[in-house]
Amino acid sequence: MRIISRLSVLVLALFVMACQDMDVTNPNNPSRDSAIESPQDVETLIATSFLQWFNRSNQTTPSIGLSAMANEFNSGFGCFGALEYGSEPRGPVTVDPTAGSQPHRLAWSDYYSVIAGNNTALQAIEQFGLQIMRGGNDETQRARAFAKFTQGLSHGYIGLMFDRGYVYSESVDPESLGFVGEDQSVQELVRPYPEVMDTAIAQLEEAKNIAETHNVTIPSTSTERWISGYELGTQDFVRLINTYIARLMVYQARSPEERQAVDWQTVIDYIDQGITSDFAPVGEPDVMTSWYKHRAARLRSVIPSDFMRPSYMLIGHADQGDGFINWYNSDWQNREPFTMENVPDRRIVDEEGEEGKYMGHYVANIFAAERGTAHRSYYYYHRFGSGNTFNTGPLPVVTVDEMNLLKAEGLIRMNRADEAVPLINQTRVANGELPPVTIDGVPEDASGFCAPRKFNGACGSLWDALRWEKRIEGAGVEGTVSFYDARGWGALVVNTPIHFPVPAQDQDLLGFGRYSMGGGGEGSAPPPNPEQCPVSLPRCP
Repeated sequence: MRIISRLSVLVLALFVMACQDMDVTNPNNPSRDSAIESPQDVETLIATSFLQWFNRSNQTTPSIGLSAMANEFNSGFGCFGALEYGSEPRGPVTVDPTAGSQPHRLAWSDYYSVIAGNNTALQAIEQFGLQIMRGGNDETQRARAFAKFTQGLSHGYIGLMFDRGYVYSESVDPESLGFVGEDQSVQELVRPYPEVMDTAIAQLEEAKNIAETHNVTIPSTSTERWISGYELGTQDFVRLINTYIARLMVYQARSPEERQAVDWQTVIDYIDQGITSDFAPVGEPDVMTSWYKHRAARLRSVIPSDFMRPSYMLIGHADQGDGFINWYNSDWQNREPFTMENVPDRRIVDEEGEEGKYMGHYVANIFAAERGTAHRSYYYYHRFGSGNTFNTGPLPVVTVDEMNLLKAEGLIRMNRADEAVPLINQTRVANGELPPVTIDGVPEDASGFCAPRKFNGACGSLWDALRWEKRIEGAGVEGTVSFYDARGWGALVVNTPIHFPVPAQDQDLLGFGRYSMGGGGEGSAPPPNPEQCPVSLPRCP
C-alpha cells in the first residue's frame, strides 16, 4: 500500500469547511482534541462515518451528473450537473469554484472529511492508547475495523471518480506538516488514481483482517448508527468488504483496455466470498437518504419521474420498431421523444405497453425544448417507489444481481462464456420475462421480437445481453455505477470526461494551475465502439 507521509494543514482546513455544505449534518461532530480525550466521542466519530459516506455516495451529486454522462437517466433541469454534463457535444468539467452544478466538488470534500475523521479517531486509539469499553467489553477493535472500512470506501470512491487524490491515513500527523513550498513538493501530496485505489483496497483488507482476528460484530441499532438496519457478524462484515473490493477492482478501469486487464479471476473470488443478499441500509428521513433514488422517481403531482427520466440509450434497444434506430441516427439536437413498439421486456412496460415492473410509459414533455429535446423521454421510473419512499425503508445500493453480472462479465472475458449464460438468464428470464439467451446470442420470442437489439435492429449477442441486464438491473440502485460501466465498456459519448480533476480550490493550493478533463482535451472519452466484444462471440464484430 502506498501512503504519503505528509499532508498540508490548509488542505485539512478546506475539508472541514466543505463539510458545512453537507445535506445531512452530524450533530455529534467532536473536535480533534475532545475526540482524543473521550472514548465515546471516538466511537461516535467512527460509527457515524458510514452514514456520512452513504449520504454523499447516494446524493444528488455526484450521482445525477454521472448518471446523465452515462445516458442512464436524462434531465432538462440545470441542477446537479444533469443538464450540463448530459448535453451534447460534451464539454470539459467546469473548474470555476464559484460555478454551480459541479458533481465533483462536494464528493471530494465529503469523502476526505470521512477519512480525516477516521484518522483522528484511529490516532487516538493507536497512538494514544485509547480504549472503548461497552458494558465491560472492550470494543476498540470493532471501532478500528469499521474505521478502516469507511476509510477504504472513501479512498476507493475518490479513486473511481478523480484522476488523482490525496492518500491520507492515520499515520499522518497534520500538526507537524508545513505548507506547499516550505518543506515538501506538490508531487508528495497527491497520487494518481491507481495508487489511491491501491490504498483503498489495502485499507479494506486491513478492516477484514482486524474483523476476523478479533471476531468483530457490527451492531444493528444504537445511537452511534454504524450501518442502519444491519447487524453484521464477522463473516457478514467480511462478505460486505469483499463485495466492495470487487466493485473497486472493476470500476476503476478508464477504458476497455484497462477493464480487460482487470484480474478477473481475483474479482470472481471476491464475488464468491461476497454478499449473499442485497445490501440495503435502512433509510430514515433527514438522516440517511438516497436523493438519487428520489430524483429518479420524483412525483410531485400527477407526472411520474418529473425530474429525470430513463434515457432511450438505456431502454431503446428493446424497441421493436424503427423509433430508436431513427432517434439514435439523428443529430443530438434533432432528437425527439417517441413511443417504442412491442417492447418485450416486462421491466419496462407490461403487455399493454404501460407500466412495467421497474418503469412505465407516460407521454409528457416536461423539459424545456430550448434545453434540448434529446433529454426528453416518454418513460418513467418507479422500481423503488416514488414520492418519499426514497428516505424510508431499505435502500438497495449493492445487489446480488450486480455481482452475478460482474461475475458473468469476467467469465466472458476469460473465454468461459458458457458459464456466464445462466448468470445472465437469472434476471433476464425472471424479471424481464424474456426467452433465455444462449452463447449464440439473443433469441426471438414467439412473436419474432428480441431484446436487446443492436443499433441496426439485429438481435444482440451474448455480450449485448450482459450489458443490457447490467444497465436495466442497475438503474436506480447507485447512480455512479452506470458511468463506470460505460467508461470501462467504451460506451461513453465522445469527449465525455472519463474522470474529474482535483477541485479548483485544491488545484490552486497545490500550485497545479487550473486544469480540466473532457471536452476534447485531456481525459476525454474516445468515440464509442459499442458493438465491439472483448472476446470472439457469435454476432460480435
